[in-house]
Amino acid sequence: MQLFPSPPPGAPAGLLLPGGTPDNPLAMGGPPFPPVVTLPLSHIRRVSMLNLEQAQRTTAPVTVVAEVDATGLISVRESLKPLAERHLGIRLTYLPFFAAATVRALKAWPIMNAMLTPQGFVIPRYINLGIATAVPGGVLLPVVPGAERMGFWDLALAIHLQTQKARAGLLSPHELSGHTFVITNTGRYGATLFGTPIIQPPNVGILAFEAIQKRPVVVGDDQLAIRPMMYLALTADHRAVDGAEMIGFLATVKEALEQVAL
Repeated sequence: MQLFPSPPPGAPAGLLLPGGTPDNPLAMGGPPFPPVVTLPLSHIRRVSMLNLEQAQRTTAPVTVVAEVDATGLISVRESLKPLAERHLGIRLTYLPFFAAATVRALKAWPIMNAMLTPQGFVIPRYINLGIATAVPGGVLLPVVPGAERMGFWDLALAIHLQTQKARAGLLSPHELSGHTFVITNTGRYGATLFGTPIIQPPNVGILAFEAIQKRPVVVGDDQLAIRPMMYLALTADHRAVDGAEMIGFLATVKEALEQVAL
């Protein structure tokens, strides 16, 4: 019985079972197929497993959620996409906008950028932003260091370069460490309302940006309208931050995204 069939030419590295696809390599298809498959843990999965176990043992996580009207955000992104392609050679996603809003909020609420130790808080005066990036075998956290000094276009280019390097397996260990806060764009998959992201030690928080979906909302003088809405899900260590700080941080991110302008 062949437990680890070779992937066909052009398929991504890793296991691809009969019936599987590059996007879902373990999907069940028709015969022939083995009755049982044993998969070894990849290095990425093993490290992630240990980090998450540590997070669950050593933090008191709580998740709070806010809702964002993305009408202006969508309009601005559409206007800037040609500039990004022409001058930077990149496809402009929503991620740089999310990162810029997060950086603004971290500057206003630096406790969210801190590390909690038995001796007290360590609060960096810099922002090293971790960007959760799906790669074959798991998730990596490429870091954009010094994000507090970057303008929007510098941030967009740095995120593009680091995430591309992560997917290509070209990041050094140094580029995968030292994050002071992590963001994750789970909305790019578009299948859920919102989730509860898990803190990445030694950080005290992580912020998930969920899918932009049209929903009925009340606007103006109690008028009902259809707007593109998005949830923000912030998980924070309640030992380090209180509800008022979490809500204040989320409110700052929300305001930055709803008031984005050219």
